[in-house]
Amino acid sequence: MSKLKPVNGNVILRPVEEQEMMSGNIIIPDMGKEKPEMGEIVAISSVYNFNKGEYVPNTLKEGMKVLIPKMGAQTVTVDGEEYYITAQSSILSILEE
Repeated sequence: MSKLKPVNGNVILRPVEEQEMMSGNIIIPDMGKEKPEMGEIVAISSVYNFNKGEYVPNTLKEGMKVLIPKMGAQTVTVDGEEYYITAQSSILSILEE
């Protein structure tokens, strides 16, 4: 089994499917809108600040759900499972429950 380990300030995300909106037994389609991708953080790498010569503390944690731009991540498949790899600076928002 392979394991992905991010480097250089990258984050590995597992895609999370959004729930479809329903009204009674009718599914309301959400067509024509470009929406960001949602993912759950699987692994995070450290970020090194070369100007200060130290690592920057991480505000992200494994298990957090985040939004990334639709075209802002590389999609890879490892052992039949799909993942997104993106820079920490590309994360748009943290989804809080």
